[in-house]
Amino acid sequence: MTSASRFWPAAFFVAVVLGSAFPARTEPPDYAPERAAMVEHLRALGITNRRLLDAMQKVPRHLLVPQEQRLRAYEDIEVNAGSGRRLCRPYVAARAIQALNVRPGSKVLQIGAGCGYRTALFSELGGRVYVAEFRQEIARAVQARLHELGYANVTQMTGKACEGWAEHAPYDAILVTCAAQHVPEKLLEQIREGGRMIVPIGLGPAQTLVLLRKTGSTLTTGPVMKLRVDPMACCSVPRE
Repeated sequence: MTSASRFWPAAFFVAVVLGSAFPARTEPPDYAPERAAMVEHLRALGITNRRLLDAMQKVPRHLLVPQEQRLRAYEDIEVNAGSGRRLCRPYVAARAIQALNVRPGSKVLQIGAGCGYRTALFSELGGRVYVAEFRQEIARAVQARLHELGYANVTQMTGKACEGWAEHAPYDAILVTCAAQHVPEKLLEQIREGGRMIVPIGLGPAQTLVLLRKTGSTLTTGPVMKLRVDPMACCSVPRE
């Protein structure tokens, strides 16, 4: 037996031992099956916009919610975001965005950054998205996450978000993510002719998600669904 052949069993033994002690690094899960199951669940609940469902199949919601909530990111439940904030169910996000009928090139204003999930969906739908957020620390965190995920068609500002962002008005679609007692007048002024706005109305334990359509001087409204969201803190409106 040559010296090389005598060495081979020992080398094999060392490789096996080291392999057991240091297992191969595994890639983090992409939650593709969970995301697909969520999309099918939403389809069964009446979400019919194919482009929206495709966008929800693409957006990695688990990378946008707080890390401790990742395992439940694709369940149709509210998610605790810390600091007393709640992130709405995927179904609520889907109903609101479907009602806004965002198309490629639509100019979208989002009031309240949330976790960035709805912003990412608007971006996937081809919208030019403007986000107004009151809390600077939330705005920075969301902006960083969206940048990491490659969503470049999003512009963000911090300030009194309930006043909108008149500099870029008019908008084809406005989504208000926090509840108000009445529709903020300054937001109404920023809707384009033929545009739409979704806003949760009411400061009690539950609100009504309302869709507004602007046609000339006429503003038509209609309820979309009941829900529970946080009050519009940016306007310092107390909850009843």
